[in-house]
Amino acid sequence: MVGSKTVGHNKQGQRSQFGRISRFARDQRGNTYFLVAAAMLPMLGMVGSGIDIGRAYMTDLRLQQACDAGVLAGRRAMTGGTYTAANKAEANKMFRINFDNDTYGSTNIAFNTAQDGPSDVDGTASARLPTTVMKIFGHNEFDLAVNCTAKLEVSNVDVMLVLDVTGSMGSGAPGGGGSRMDALKVAVMNFFDTLTGAAIGDGRMRFGVVPYDANVNVGQIIASANTNWLRDDVTLPSRTPLYTTTWGAGVTTYGTPFDGPVSDSGNWGNNGGSISGKDSTTCSETPPPANSPPTTVGGVTQTQTGQYIDADGNRVTTYDRKQNYEYWTYRYDWNKNGGSKFGCFRQRLKQVFTRTTPSMVTQPPIPVFSKYRYEDREFDVTAAKLGGAITYNVGDKGADLTATWNGCIIERQTEPFGPSATAPADAYDMNIDMVPTSDEDTQWQIQMRDFAFTRSAEAANETTTDRQSIEEVANCPNAAMKLTTMTSSDRATFNAYIQALYPNGNTYHDAGMTWGARLISPTGIFAGENATAPNGRPIQRHLIFMTDGEMYIDTANLGFQGHEPTMQRVGHTDTATGILRHNNRFLQLCASAKTKNVTVWTVDFDSTLTPSLVTCASGADKAFLATSAATLNAQFQAIARQISKLRLSQ
Repeated sequence: MVGSKTVGHNKQGQRSQFGRISRFARDQRGNTYFLVAAAMLPMLGMVGSGIDIGRAYMTDLRLQQACDAGVLAGRRAMTGGTYTAANKAEANKMFRINFDNDTYGSTNIAFNTAQDGPSDVDGTASARLPTTVMKIFGHNEFDLAVNCTAKLEVSNVDVMLVLDVTGSMGSGAPGGGGSRMDALKVAVMNFFDTLTGAAIGDGRMRFGVVPYDANVNVGQIIASANTNWLRDDVTLPSRTPLYTTTWGAGVTTYGTPFDGPVSDSGNWGNNGGSISGKDSTTCSETPPPANSPPTTVGGVTQTQTGQYIDADGNRVTTYDRKQNYEYWTYRYDWNKNGGSKFGCFRQRLKQVFTRTTPSMVTQPPIPVFSKYRYEDREFDVTAAKLGGAITYNVGDKGADLTATWNGCIIERQTEPFGPSATAPADAYDMNIDMVPTSDEDTQWQIQMRDFAFTRSAEAANETTTDRQSIEEVANCPNAAMKLTTMTSSDRATFNAYIQALYPNGNTYHDAGMTWGARLISPTGIFAGENATAPNGRPIQRHLIFMTDGEMYIDTANLGFQGHEPTMQRVGHTDTATGILRHNNRFLQLCASAKTKNVTVWTVDFDSTLTPSLVTCASGADKAFLATSAATLNAQFQAIARQISKLRLSQ
């Protein structure tokens, strides 16, 4: 085609060309040129084929790369165990970015993806590449086709989710779409689906969860491991009822009466006539009449003689009941009866005495509530830690109150240390690996919040009629879940657990990290379960710490460190200092976890990333900020992909 314009309109030139060809033919030297021309045709075919084959090779390579990129993007977008249309759109988008509609002149471009089993996304890509030189020889195009597979794989993986379930998680999620807690539940379940959707082979995947606020509910985990790790007693800020005592109706019993001495009252006086035939001697010898019967004189008098409390607690009062008596005694006496003549006359003399009857009045005690004395009180909780109920007189107006244990604990022995100080060796609560012994300082106390009551730190023994129960500032979150082997078939069980989480309480990051680190450590209280996997291969350990903000404490809380205003375990009296001290403990616990080859990931569901969460994480690239429900889900997915090692499988 090139040059055809000149050839069609210059006859003179045409004749000149034919003349030159004729002369060339007659010249023997032109024979060489014909031979060269004959040889050039196959050489041209070979060179042209090489060019076209090179183009085909480059196009095929590019097609494979685009296919790989597409299935990786599609598998990465797959979060719910099902390859959706939206996931496929992501795959197509990535394929087109890497292979557009005219790559190397290709046409008829096609790309298709589909889910293969629970963990794979398969893809096929094809294109038609027209030839250039090879077209002369009848080969017009190359039909190119490639296959690609993106596979999500895990081996032995332990994942401990430490989740903030404080009151603020009940507020609206940034950007709308329900509460923060709702967003967290969606993100966690998609995270679970992504990991359990990965190919695991003979490996093992375990999940654990520690919901935290000011407390952690790990009691049943401890009790199931060894009840001796829990103390038989607990000391709490509580109250002792004080009573005034009244006495019930008395029961009177009487002793044996006894008479006092008899005394004369007045003088002898004639009473009655004389007896004849008597002289002074025989008159006095005459037997007198019997004494008259005693008769009472006046009323009974009662005199208290004593009072005491008997062995049964009754009040016993003793009395002497006294009654005066009189009677007449008689005689015959030789005397004159108002005249001059003697005779034997009957005489009488009044006699008096007092009869005493001992009595005893026994009165049962009737206690009447007066007020409480607020003080630290020790309770025997042996039955409670074994699942039974215990009863103490801390109820309304001194009534018995029966309660059971809810599963929250008070940490073992600790020592206060400052906001920038290193935990001392005898702060046993900071040691994530210490196994309790018979020493009570190494054991945990069970938290009986029903028996705890507020008081000021200064008034250790203040008395009043009533004070607020600590129950209102002693929320106990859902029970923690220790590391448990799970697959996609356990989704319903795991989902039921996650959906039951509820928001309440204040934000104590160190509470969650203490037990997240303890439960995943390969060398701690559960070393027998955590140190090795059944297949003998190494275990990846990941702790994902999620919160919606900074540390926030309430000094009134009965938390995992007890009642801080009165018990002073952490050693602060104001909120600001308390936050600094608790945050220092949190960061040291993060460091302890990382020394156990645990990868710590942090997710801050807030507007800004809290600096302490960056410090806590195993590197700045493992601290994530989520500013909406969508980004929270995306960040959990990003962590899941890094844990599961998304890769291509050819």
